[in-house]
Amino acid sequence: MSGPTILHARTVNHRLAPTEVRERAHLDEHQAVALMQAVAAQPGGVAVIPVSTCNRTEIYLEVEEDTDPTTLLRAALEAAGAETEVFFSEHALALDDLDAVRHLFRVASALESMMLGEPQISGQLKNAYRLARRHQEPGPILLRAFQGAFRTGKRVRTETHISKGAVSVAFAAVELARKFFTNLCSHTALLVGAGETGALAARHFLQQDIGHLLVVNRSPERARDLADTLREEKRRGKLGEARDLPQVPADSPEKCGLVAPRPWEDLAEAVAEADVILSTTGATEPVILPEMVEQAVAGRKGRPLFLLDIAVPRDVHPDVAGIKGVYLFGLEDLNEIIKGNLDSRRQQVPHAERIIKQELAEFHQWMADVDMRPTVAEFRAYLEDLKDKQVGFVAKKESPEVAAAVDRSLQQFIKKVLGRSVSTLKQARTAEERQQALDTLHRIFGEEPRDDRF
Repeated sequence: MSGPTILHARTVNHRLAPTEVRERAHLDEHQAVALMQAVAAQPGGVAVIPVSTCNRTEIYLEVEEDTDPTTLLRAALEAAGAETEVFFSEHALALDDLDAVRHLFRVASALESMMLGEPQISGQLKNAYRLARRHQEPGPILLRAFQGAFRTGKRVRTETHISKGAVSVAFAAVELARKFFTNLCSHTALLVGAGETGALAARHFLQQDIGHLLVVNRSPERARDLADTLREEKRRGKLGEARDLPQVPADSPEKCGLVAPRPWEDLAEAVAEADVILSTTGATEPVILPEMVEQAVAGRKGRPLFLLDIAVPRDVHPDVAGIKGVYLFGLEDLNEIIKGNLDSRRQQVPHAERIIKQELAEFHQWMADVDMRPTVAEFRAYLEDLKDKQVGFVAKKESPEVAAAVDRSLQQFIKKVLGRSVSTLKQARTAEERQQALDTLHRIFGEEPRDDRF
């Protein structure tokens, strides 16, 4: 890297492209590393950080100032074996400099997510950043931009409530269950159905330290596989992609989070053991019937039973709602919770945008200072050289004490001149005005002084 650099970004995301286009744009780890290598091999290429998730693929590219980022990126994508044209189609958006940084800050703050405030994007950005650091040395702008994005995202998550409350059906179901019980560790949850939604709900239950989690599925192999996966993820403290809630604490009680598969034939028995039931099978007919629930309630000694039916068609027979001691909630109830939480999140957007504006202003100031640092450094060197010549001239005619005093005096003079010069440069109203001032400063000290007496 021989001089100033610029930032360029390309994004193909859920706002711009349908699923099939986003799939074409996706870069796996192998392609991402190949893209980094291809950028480094291109003249003027500095570094690149690709970010690929299910809802977006974004490329943040830093190149030398006189390099055309579009031409370089196209060549690098082709060399990496990526679907090049999708990044230059109507489904892609190109962003430069501060616009690219603003977009990155918004992504890190989950303002650009399909589900406003979702927390997964923070980890996905960090994974992309770590991968990039392992295979290249990002330039100063990329480093500063991503570090600023992580700080901005953290501030938005901690200073606002934009990530609070359930905004997925699985999360809403578990959040509703938490309202029933003060301590989930002393209760049992039953998951009926081991599909994607059920698995996500199971992870949420485990994150909240449910005492026992029973898994029942028509396919016993699938129930066992899910139970094994959940036990292993809990052991490692990494419960899959369910990051809406805090991960299981390291000091979580041993008696909590016990997971066990049950055969489909034992569904009635499992219903009798459970305090809260989440059903997600989507069978064509109800699988949890009134007589099954009546038998379960008879042995509960007045303890209530909560059923959350999030299947389509419904898994729980509607007559179950009329059984004493039973509380049945369906998709309509959960969607009402989700709607309320989304409304609450939207109210946090102005606060989040104010934080982004503050962080962007700080980044802009850093960028402004970057372009003047080489010139200021040269100016300092020029003044220091004049000082040394003057002190050397004095030292030949005066005592060491006098020469030292002159040296100290000129050091203070240089400090004041530099301070005034930098302050003037920072007060420039436009980039053009700043560049004119830098050019003027460079012309003043850029040539050796004609008076060579010193």
